[in-house]
Amino acid sequence: MRETKRQKIISLLLACVLLLCAAPRQTAATQTGFPDVADDAWYEQPILLMQNYTPGIINGIVDSDGVTRFHPDGAVKRGEFLKMMMTAAEGYTIDRSRDEIHWAGRYYTIAEENNILIADYYTDSGAAGQTGTGTALLFPCTPEALDEPITRYEMAVILSNTCTQMLRELTAVTNLAYSNITDYSYIDPQYVSAVEQAFGKGLLSGYEDGSFRGDRSLSRAEAAVVIYRMLWANDRVVPAWSRTPDGEMLLRTKRPQGFQSFAEWLVQGNHLDRYNNIDAEARERLFGDPNKYYFKTMAEAEPYIEAVTLPVWGTDRSGIKYETSVTINVNKCVAEEVRLIFAQIFDDPEQYCMAGAVGGGRFTGETMRHAWGCAIDINATYNCECNFSSGSFTPTCGYGWWPIVEDEPNFRWAGRPLSAYRGSLGGPSQFSISPTGSVVKAFNDYGWGWGGSGSNIPGEGDGWGGGNNFDFMHFSVRPDGG
Repeated sequence: MRETKRQKIISLLLACVLLLCAAPRQTAATQTGFPDVADDAWYEQPILLMQNYTPGIINGIVDSDGVTRFHPDGAVKRGEFLKMMMTAAEGYTIDRSRDEIHWAGRYYTIAEENNILIADYYTDSGAAGQTGTGTALLFPCTPEALDEPITRYEMAVILSNTCTQMLRELTAVTNLAYSNITDYSYIDPQYVSAVEQAFGKGLLSGYEDGSFRGDRSLSRAEAAVVIYRMLWANDRVVPAWSRTPDGEMLLRTKRPQGFQSFAEWLVQGNHLDRYNNIDAEARERLFGDPNKYYFKTMAEAEPYIEAVTLPVWGTDRSGIKYETSVTINVNKCVAEEVRLIFAQIFDDPEQYCMAGAVGGGRFTGETMRHAWGCAIDINATYNCECNFSSGSFTPTCGYGWWPIVEDEPNFRWAGRPLSAYRGSLGGPSQFSISPTGSVVKAFNDYGWGWGGSGSNIPGEGDGWGGGNNFDFMHFSVRPDGG
């Protein structure tokens, strides 16, 4: 009886051992959540940053054992890289027709619409052996092409074009002959320009032996690093043989050469009357109909509206600032200038905190340009709408307005001390927009007006330039901020 019991115990122990051996092997947790990405890997920090601040760019692969891994040495397919790059650059298209061809079809369309897939505008032959005038695309939008591993040559083209065409960086002044790239003389001529720009801006650094090896497939780890360098431009190491025309790296806050905002077009083209009402040509651009004056519903506005994701500074309860983003709906006519305005605000040393409180188009009838998709409200609680029509401060939205400015005790706005606008605020606030700060300046640089400038009561003069009505949260394409 004892022997039988002992045999049962031994059999049970053996069964447990076999069960443990058969179970999926548990892998150690890492900061990224991928068990095959060591905490000290050279590509770990880029993955972590994108996971925390730009989710949706870097994803893992679920293996047959149910574990999600990153597979850093795995080759990146063309469709996968386009998806990562266009997501990182916040590209958008309403054309989804290519989704039927391939899951990455829409990302191919975004890249094509932004001239991202052209190897070199200044050569007589495009990539992939096609002939033409420098406008041949790197590869076609077919399942076979998009499922091919992307080469480092193709990566360099997409990377450098995205920085120039979508993030609006200036072209660096470079010459590979003076570089330390050991295989520069073997670089395919049609890719030289893209490789120069990618190395010259610190987007690429090459292998340990100093070579580029453009024919090689791009690994997933390499893709993570180059996208990180594209987004975190201040972390790039620019080589000594490269410079920009003004001697420093100019990032996406730089106004594109020759760029005219819609707000500037309104003024410079005389599309506004003396009361700042827009003409038929402007209404055609905004609403697709010269006889329409605003959108009444979101469904009516949808074909003319674009969702833009914007970088902003937030702050936690302890006052520590962190990078985040907000997404708002704006008219397509102003989408690009809105991106540029917010990029300029974000990169300014002031690091103005939006607190996630940013509003765009509302499309519920005419409400001070919001129904056009051409007005933006920021931090309404701390940038109140108010008036002095009764002789004293009367808030109509928000708590008050009390910005941090130099010489705050003696600073006056529209003839009043700042304390006159404070409402229920207990003191100067970093969330209140300073009239001398980065927010007003950025919008003004692109021709947008600020409702905080103050207006007269309707019926007194032509409406602007007084100081009885204020909307400190409000910016619009009209120069009066209305």
